Amino acid sequence: MAEHVAVVGTGLIGGSIALGLRRSGAAVSVVGYDNDPAAMKAALDIGAVSAVAASAEEAVSGADLVVLAMPVDQIPVACDALAGAVADDAIVTDVGSAKVDVVAHGEAAFGGRFAGGHPMAGSERHGIGAAEAQLFDSAWWILTPTQRTWPAAYRGTARLAARLGAKPVAVDPSVHDTLVARLSHLPQLTASALVTTAATAGDRDALLGLAAGGFRDVTRIAASNPDLWIAILRSNREAVLEALGALRGRLAWLGGMIEAGDWAQLREFLDAARRARLDLFAKPTFAGTPVALSTMIPDRPGVLAEVTTAAGELGANIEDLRIVHSSEGGKGRLELIVAGADAAERLSSALATLGYRVERSGVDKDV
Repeated sequence: MAEHVAVVGTGLIGGSIALGLRRSGAAVSVVGYDNDPAAMKAALDIGAVSAVAASAEEAVSGADLVVLAMPVDQIPVACDALAGAVADDAIVTDVGSAKVDVVAHGEAAFGGRFAGGHPMAGSERHGIGAAEAQLFDSAWWILTPTQRTWPAAYRGTARLAARLGAKPVAVDPSVHDTLVARLSHLPQLTASALVTTAATAGDRDALLGLAAGGFRDVTRIAASNPDLWIAILRSNREAVLEALGALRGRLAWLGGMIEAGDWAQLREFLDAARRARLDLFAKPTFAGTPVALSTMIPDRPGVLAEVTTAAGELGANIEDLRIVHSSEGGKGRLELIVAGADAAERLSSALATLGYRVERSGVDKDV
């Protein structure tokens, strides 16, 4: 774990990362910076950061790990601005909820030491006052490595997520944006649309009196900060439009069944949705005894992303990885630590299909 961490942006996510690091007991100093002096002061007052900096450049200077935790539309600009201030061997990551544009700017600014990230945790509340050390406990932390990502950058970001209680998983940046458009961005827009639709049905007092628990649960996220969501939706525009189109078609289909009185088909749809919802959240978390896997890999672009994406698609959690380069050149040995024997077996099979010869061995604690 890095000894000197810079958190640029001390709002809900940045503040929670800082609090989580302090809670973890790691011997780490956390320096914070925020464009809002009040947010910076609050982060210092509650003990989230060890110190505050006068500028973002000052905050990242000398850091082993830099976390860019500002709104997602500001991250590309921050990458460009901080390119010359971050140490050559420092790892840089972000927490943006859209990844393609962010990763492109991050790699242009920092090369392979940039490893994109997105913790799947949050709140309808915002700001440092809503920060919690336990915000990421048991949450997925999506990592988006590419063919340029250094193994050390991936490893350092995965360790950060684990230190905060999250479960790191690797996903391709473009796949990430498509998934979160449907799993996060579409629900936000749907909740807001439901609230505004219901609000036109009668006076406010009557609406509040009649609102059932289900309505409150479904629309809770409509109370989220609109400025943050504009930034998110602008950064993932194409994927969000595609998701809205899919939902629009599904709603039109449902309307057609109701209009036609096709109750049997509607019941089949509702039952299928019920079963899908139960199955979705009943899937086990692939964890367990660490299993070491190793395979020879060619020295070509895309190998790391290929392996980590395969693991992410299977739900196999890579606890750690390293590449041992061969003295002969042109190849090296990729060593992985995977949580759980079943997950390791699935990943071994998937990698064999991709043409890799995978060996299992005892866990090397130094990996």
